[in-house]
This record gives sequence, structure tokens and C-alpha cells, in this order.
Amino acid sequence: MKILFTDNSLWGLLNFRGSIITHLRDLGHEVVMVSPVDTQSKGITIPEGIRHITIKMRRTSTNPLHDIQYFFRLLNVYRRERPDYIFHFTIKPNIYGTLAAHLLHIHSTAMVAGLGFTFSHGGLASTIANHLFRLGLSFTDKIMVLNKENQRTLVERGVVPKEQIILLEGGEGVDLERFRFSDNRSDKTIFLMVARVLYDKGYKEVVEAAKIVKQTHPEVEVQLLGPVDEAYPNAVSQEQIRKDEESGTITYLGYTTEPAKWMGRPGILLLLSSYHEGLNRSLMEGCALGKPIIASDIPGCRETVREGENGYLVPPKDVNALTDAMLRYLSLSDEKKESMSINSRRLAEERFDINSVKRCYERILQEWHELKK
Repeated sequence: MKILFTDNSLWGLLNFRGSIITHLRDLGHEVVMVSPVDTQSKGITIPEGIRHITIKMRRTSTNPLHDIQYFFRLLNVYRRERPDYIFHFTIKPNIYGTLAAHLLHIHSTAMVAGLGFTFSHGGLASTIANHLFRLGLSFTDKIMVLNKENQRTLVERGVVPKEQIILLEGGEGVDLERFRFSDNRSDKTIFLMVARVLYDKGYKEVVEAAKIVKQTHPEVEVQLLGPVDEAYPNAVSQEQIRKDEESGTITYLGYTTEPAKWMGRPGILLLLSSYHEGLNRSLMEGCALGKPIIASDIPGCRETVREGENGYLVPPKDVNALTDAMLRYLSLSDEKKESMSINSRRLAEERFDINSVKRCYERILQEWHELKK
């Protein structure tokens, strides 16, 4: 088959779905990626045998004219390429890509990785998003979601019927061969937040908790790794990050296409105080690497933590609870910290193996192929 993967970012396609894309290529399919090239995509190598079509879109724009232009660009690409099947990711490809595919009688599946900013805030934006999702996703074969809460919300809001949804209980999976267990023993603890630098990811809470922890543990480092995107709603400004660095509260590591190199260091505990998630990839990868985790007690984070076994869950937006969890980890014996590390890897092996996700894509394509007959 000829299969297209359409996303709002080349980085997103290869970071989150690279193993799926190369797996389908290895099965003999022709795979084409359709996405913009943004600053995060610099330095990314496109896998051999995979073609990439660059398309212009304004990812965070709310101007209807920009969205209409994006729709017609997709329509032209799909008309020219004539794929057998398309997988769409993120809100604008899910809506406009699915509509374009429907007009050309091309079957497709959409992934709703998380309900994000629009669905977590009430008002007009949420209403518009609901109606656009309902329209666009009504024309797709299947909708993949990453946690039960998102599944329930989509059904209860009448966006999609339950029988159309595929729940990937292990998220988009982790390549356990690539993300191998690493010895986490160290005399020094580093709390590492791996995320886009957004307030919705809990940036403010992490900074405030770091200030408190450092009062009694000045040797502890709190580091942040991830891209800054000031065009995104609730983004943290470069100036604010600089101020927090200059105060000695955090260390900003910048952005990398190889986060495993930073996460795999000894002494790392992954920290994420996010407000909403699909199923957070950095936490899943951290589990595979054998890193303890402190994360928000919300869908998309709590799946990566077994309370007290490989980390702690804390209420989102609760600085005191986050601080207490960090201090609790620092008070553990070396043996208990090592046990948490081992338990994280065990959880990844039980829940996040990417091979189950590969089989899901294969089933979707097989079902379409059988219907086509």
C-alpha cells in the first residue's frame, strides 16, 4: 500500500511515530510523511526509503483564512499522491486532512493524542473545537486515543461514537530496544522536566517547588529540557526562563532531538506537573530507561506511576504536594531509589512495548484491505 502520515510537525512524526513509520516501510509499504518543517525539525534525519512532503501551515493560528489555505494545500497533495490510506495526527490535520481525504474518497484514521488547551478551557474556543472535531472526525474510519478519560470525553460530548474509537492503553509505545535500562545510581539527584516549555506543563509549579527544595538541599539540580514556542498558548517566555536561571532555581538545557542522552544520565528523576496529557511520551521513555517519576495525578501521567513503587503522583497545580514528593524522594535510601528505578523499567515492559502499537496499525490496514475486497 501507499500510506501517508500527516502531522503539524516533522519532529512530531519522527519523534512519536518514527518506529511505526519504519516498521510499515519494512513490511513493504510505501510511506510518505506530510508536514511543515519547523525549528524543532532541525538536525532530524529522514529514514532511508521514506519520502517527506513539506507543506506550509500555521500551527497556532486561529485565522480561518490560514486554515482554509492549509485545507486546499492538503487537498492538492492528496489528489496528487493518491494514497491507499492516511493517518492524521494533531488537531488541524485531524480536521482538515480528514475532510480532504473524504472528498477524494480516501480512507483514514485520526489520532487524538490529547484534548489539550482548547478542551481543557471552557468557552467559545472549546465549543468551536467540539464542532470542528465532530465534523472532521465523522469522516474517519477510526480514532485512536491514548487514555480512557479522553475516550470518555469524546463520547460524552458526542464528538465520536464509542465503537469508532481505538484505545491505545500503552500510549504510542516505546521501543524498548532503543530505550534500554541504565544504572541510575548516583551520589547526586537531578530532577529533570522534559517537556515543551509551557505553563500548562507545570512550569510555574516546578520552579516554585525547586525554590523550596533548594532551601534545605542546595546541592540538588532542577533541570528543564524542551523547546520554547512563544507562539503557543500559555508558552513561557525566553525572558522568564532566563530570570529563573539567573536566580539559580533551574537550569535550562535547551532543546535536543535526542532526549534519551539527557534522561539516561545517572541520578535522574523525571518530573512533570502537567495539567493535561494524552499519554506522556517522555515519562514512558523514562520508565524504559529505569528512571523514577514524579508526575501529576491526571490521565496521561498516572499510567506511568505506581505510587510508592516507581515514584509519586501529585495533584496538578499543587506546589506543596510537588515539593513534599521531591523531598520524600531525596530522603529515600540508595536501595529504595534503586528499587524504584527497576520498577520503572518493569512497568515499561508490561505496559509500553511498541510492538503492541505496531500490531494495532497493522490491524487497521488489514481491516480496510478486507473491506476493500
